[in-house]
Parts: sequence; C-alpha cells; structure tokens
Amino acid sequence: MFHNNKKVYLDYSLCLKAEEIDLIKSFTEWLPDKIIDCHVHCNLPEHVISMEEKIYKHMGSTFSSFSLEESQFLKNIFFPGKTVRSLRFAQVFRGINHYKANQYLLESSKQEDRVALFGLPEDEEYTISMLSNPRVSALKMYYSYVEPTATKIYEFFKPKILEEAQTLGIPIILHLPKIITESKGDLKQVLKDFPNLKISIAHLGSLKVLIPQLKSVFKEFTTYENIFLDTALNPSPEIVKLALDIFGEDRIMFGSDEPLYLIRSQVFIHPKKGQWLITEYLYHWVDEENHRLYSHLASGVIHSHWLSMNAIRSAINTFTAPERERIKEKVFYKNAKTFFKF
Repeated sequence: MFHNNKKVYLDYSLCLKAEEIDLIKSFTEWLPDKIIDCHVHCNLPEHVISMEEKIYKHMGSTFSSFSLEESQFLKNIFFPGKTVRSLRFAQVFRGINHYKANQYLLESSKQEDRVALFGLPEDEEYTISMLSNPRVSALKMYYSYVEPTATKIYEFFKPKILEEAQTLGIPIILHLPKIITESKGDLKQVLKDFPNLKISIAHLGSLKVLIPQLKSVFKEFTTYENIFLDTALNPSPEIVKLALDIFGEDRIMFGSDEPLYLIRSQVFIHPKKGQWLITEYLYHWVDEENHRLYSHLASGVIHSHWLSMNAIRSAINTFTAPERERIKEKVFYKNAKTFFKF
C-alpha cells in the first residue's frame, strides 16, 4: 500500500505561514551558531519496497522517503546561517530495504555528519557485523518494525545485539514501546542486564502531555548515568523543563525528527482514545470522521517543529540569563557531540 502525496505534502508544508516565517527569524537569533540534530530520518524512494496497512495509517508514513539533498534543503530553510550536523537513520518501518538504506547513508553522508545503523531483529548477524563499521555512531531499532508490534524492548532490540553495542560503546536510540511510565520496569531490566550500554531515549520518553507520575519515573532513572534523552517532536515545555531539572543540562539533546517535523498537528485529548493528534490538513492517515469533528482544534496550527522548538526555548528561558546560554550550547550541540562522538 502506497500513497503518492509526498510532493503535495511538501508543497503544503513549505508554503510557510507568517507565524512560521517569524519563528525562523526569531530562532535564528536565539539558537547557537553550531547545532547537532541527533534524530533525522533519511532514505531514498527506491528503498521503499512495501508498506503495511498499520504503517500506512501511521503519521510516520507521511514522508516514507527523504533524501540527503532534501534534508540539507530543509536545514537551510529552518536554520539559515547555522552550521547544522545530523545523526541520520532510515525510516523505521518494515518494507524499507534497510540493507540498501543503511549503505546509502554510510556511503553518501557528509563526513562531518554521522549515521545510526538501522538494525534488523531478524538478521542479528548482519546487525552485529555492521556495528563495527567506523561510520556507525549509533544503533536504531524500532518497536513497530516487528509483527505483532512489540510491547517489550527485547522483542525488537535483541540481547545479542545489545551486548555487542555495549562492548563497542555504540549508543542505542530507544523509542520505547510504551510511554516511559509504562515501560519503566522493562527499561530497568535492560539496564540491569547491560549496565554499560549507552541509551538515548527518544522523544523524552514519548509523553506529549505532562502527567503526575512522570516526575517520579524520571527521578528513578537519574541514577543511571548512561541514560540520555532527545527532544524529538516533544511539544511540552513542562516535560522539557522537568527533564532539564531532573536529568540536568548535560543529558538532554536536541532532535528534530526530520522530516516528520513538517507535519502540522496539534495534541488533544480524544474522549475515547486519550492523547491524540489532530491536523488542519487531511493527511492520508487522518481519520476522516475525527477530522470532521475536531479539525477546528488545529486551525492555524504550525509545523510540529516549532511546537517542539518553542517547548525547548520556553523551558530554557525559565533559567537565569547566564544559565540559558550555557544550557542552549549543551542541548543543541555539546551533549550530542560527546555522546555520539561527532
């Protein structure tokens, strides 16, 4: 199952709203000159072989491919005048030829950028052998890649692979199979089994709305010095602030989730489904009935990128002026530079 809407979606996304133009200018002044984006998806259209229905109905299918050239084009628009380096990995769904997508990134990425290998749970030998490639700076595996969708980390991050990553000092990028408050025990087991494994928890633990128990769960994981978090597509200033307060400024890293950050969406609480996304534009994965009932909540919504950037800026601006510059430098550059060995 495929859709032919990539050009349409890009045209819609790159027709910038006045607020988005103002935000580009505002963040150009606010951001440090050097940035590392540690959460970027990138692969070619020919790497996309098939797409299952569960992926087709997921927002991740909006841009099933995005080339290195397109990635740089976006960086030039959103971060004009900045030096932006990226940690890139292929789209994460089954149906991508990840052998070729990995090779594309390893062979074609700029020398100053880095590649996260997309690991294959069904091919442990390949994944383990590729971890020793000198251009591999991280390992990405994904809970929805397996069938049925994983609910436990070891169902997609196989222990033999994690053992090799730990031995080589290769960090993993972990999108938890459930929100961090529900994956707490599962994550603790991984940390017990692999105490020296470097882990970057994607999306600040995948909660987009602050819940009371998040503070205590964050505190439980601060004792594990090998855990870092990335900010990819998290729109909550409260969660970013909580992460900075509890984990500290040295363990939070900027990630954009490019190109998914081009999606214009709004988080809302659905009466039956709970935390949910609503959009102004009727993407192919949006339920038409939900769109009819709730799209007014997304009227005038801006790129998801700006929601997460505003969340980071709002959180950092709660600190004193001298602290802000130091924290910005760490979150947007220094932490990822050290963690992923740029």
